[in-house]
Amino acid sequence: MFKGVGRQLEYDKLLAETSRLAKSSPGKERVLSLTPSVNFPEVERSLELTDSFVKLLKERALPLETFPDATPLIEKLKVEGSVLSVEELLNLLKLLEQSKILKNFFKNLPQHLSRISFYADRLTAGGELLKRLRESVDESGEILDSASPALRGIRRNISTVSARIKERLTSIVNRHEDICPDRIITEREGRYVILVKPHFKKRFQGIVHDRSSSGQTLYVEPLSVVELNNRLRELKREEAEEIRRILRELSNLARSYLTEIESSFRALVEIDFRYAVAYMSLKLSGTYPLFGREFNLKGAKHPLLILTGKEVVQVDLKLKRGLVITGPNTGGKTVSLKTLGLLSMMAQSGFLIPAQEGSSLIFTKKWFADIGDEQSIEQSLSTFSSHVKRIGEILKEVDDNSLVLLDELGAGTDPVEGSALAVAILKYLRDRGAKVVATTHFTPVKLYAYKDDYYDVASVLFDEESLKPLYRLAYGVVGKSYALVVAKRYGIPDEVIETAKSLMGAEDRMAEEIIEALEREYKKLVEERDEVERLKRELSKREEELREKERKLREEHSRRLEEFIEELRRKTEEILKEREASKAKERFRKLVVSVKNRTKLEEEVKPRGEVKVGDVVKVLPSGRKGKVIEIAGKKAKVLIGQMKVDVKLSNLVKVEEAPKEEESVGVSAPKPEKFFPELKLLGMRGDEALRRLEEFLDDAAIVGVKEVKIVHGYGEGILKRLVREYLKESPYVKSFRPGGPQEGGDGVTIAQLR
Repeated sequence: MFKGVGRQLEYDKLLAETSRLAKSSPGKERVLSLTPSVNFPEVERSLELTDSFVKLLKERALPLETFPDATPLIEKLKVEGSVLSVEELLNLLKLLEQSKILKNFFKNLPQHLSRISFYADRLTAGGELLKRLRESVDESGEILDSASPALRGIRRNISTVSARIKERLTSIVNRHEDICPDRIITEREGRYVILVKPHFKKRFQGIVHDRSSSGQTLYVEPLSVVELNNRLRELKREEAEEIRRILRELSNLARSYLTEIESSFRALVEIDFRYAVAYMSLKLSGTYPLFGREFNLKGAKHPLLILTGKEVVQVDLKLKRGLVITGPNTGGKTVSLKTLGLLSMMAQSGFLIPAQEGSSLIFTKKWFADIGDEQSIEQSLSTFSSHVKRIGEILKEVDDNSLVLLDELGAGTDPVEGSALAVAILKYLRDRGAKVVATTHFTPVKLYAYKDDYYDVASVLFDEESLKPLYRLAYGVVGKSYALVVAKRYGIPDEVIETAKSLMGAEDRMAEEIIEALEREYKKLVEERDEVERLKRELSKREEELREKERKLREEHSRRLEEFIEELRRKTEEILKEREASKAKERFRKLVVSVKNRTKLEEEVKPRGEVKVGDVVKVLPSGRKGKVIEIAGKKAKVLIGQMKVDVKLSNLVKVEEAPKEEESVGVSAPKPEKFFPELKLLGMRGDEALRRLEEFLDDAAIVGVKEVKIVHGYGEGILKRLVREYLKESPYVKSFRPGGPQEGGDGVTIAQLR
């Protein structure tokens, strides 16, 4: 039953939109499987968590990135002796990296977000397992040389033997260019071979491994490299065996961490799920719902209409026990019905709801709905039969914990019988104590609801002049259907309209007149209320103006008092200066020197001055010194040692030039003893990462490297954005791009230096 109600109220569409916000496939599945809870403590906890996540997202970025589904590898680890593949180990590494980052993040949350800091305890920092995986597996899914000393030695030997084979083969093709015109060295079945013409045997001996499709070229292994190729194959077998041993070792180590891995994975999925729900609540400008004895939704909006980006009219929805909504078609009756039901489901699923602060709902345990004109084709049921069948199922299960939503109750059949059936259904639901919202066009149903104490009535407002709906509910008013008014406006002849009126029974005409009189009275009351509200706003505005005048007078008085005090202080100081000027200055100088290093103080207070070509300057923030050799617009070219760097003028500070001989000034920086053009920032906080990146680029520029690789991890996380924003402003960087498939993908940035 719930799935059908969720579909009619478009709850399933809301979940589909929310699932797109999750970062992982398990997180998306968790969102799509979400159902409203009927356990009150559970609902309260979910809402509190969503509220905390919303506050978190308003203040800072959650460092949550895409992580793999670890379910298969966890199940595999549960089997004793099983061995994870390299791809599975890489997925485990990504999982642990994400777990460690989020553990540190949740551990350091401020006090007002402590409600969600418990996630830090459920996440693992990885320990020895993370360390070993980092040493053993790279982001492209390859086993690293650092996985074991034996593997490093084997690969070193493979490299040596391969080089010797290539050297010998290169010598052969160079000596026999006539039979090796392409001078190609390649592999066949793991052995190095060369491409030669068929008559090669006159020049050297060799083993033919393959031939081209035309038969004009042979793939030959010269006898002089057979032994080396044999050795190479043996080394590769050793490499494969060592890799298998490493995989077994890492799998056994991972198995010892199985409890932590499972806990972290479940925590990551829940964080992803909570993030998606909170992010959707934030997009909908949701507020924390209260639960009470009635539905009182102020300024409610339908969530899916908000997501379209169009302007959505707010509606106030009130329900104590029963409510019958009347009025013309296209007036918003069905949208109001769906909005109330959907917001009820959202609140009990942990979403903040798109309504004003202080809105309340009745805690519900069963939801029922009959909305729309869906026909049961499989069962050959008409629209009316389909509605009646659905309502029959509702009446069997309804109780006093139920919310029942019925659109166009009794429609689709004879109006007299349909009205009688609708009234009987409303009475049945009243006797069961259900909370009911129904819409109708039938006058008998309207009058029944108006008289019955259990039901309230409301009408969607409609502008008779423009024939446009106003999408607002007027409570306590029974609305007309405006069928004859609309018909006349759209060209139905007056004669037909009058005939229709004459065919209406006396009771119907009287009911229409009563309803019309009530509508006029309601509109009059609304006008009077609006006038009262206008006067209240005007009074409030005048009060605010008076408070503003009072505030300005106080500020003026305070300003004058401060000016008087300042003038008094200044004159006192002048008198003291005249009496003991020299003595006071000496005491002040000694005081400054004792508090702060004099040289540093003078450098800080000294104005930067205008930078000119030839000036010696300090480059901020690195602090390196150099000489200005060119100025163009807002940038200058600075010579630092033997390196020329473009720097913004705002980042230059003029410094005193040390006495030198008449030669060009060059300030050298120490050259790094070792430099590797790759920087790994995984797991670092933003400020630490940027500091390391700055030092790395300084060293790269001094060494003269033209291309560097920065590893920051996958996703749209904060670390990647910080790195790329820094590279945009760096004077060392000419351009940068994401890594290619063989370079690490979007988890890597390749920078070209000047």
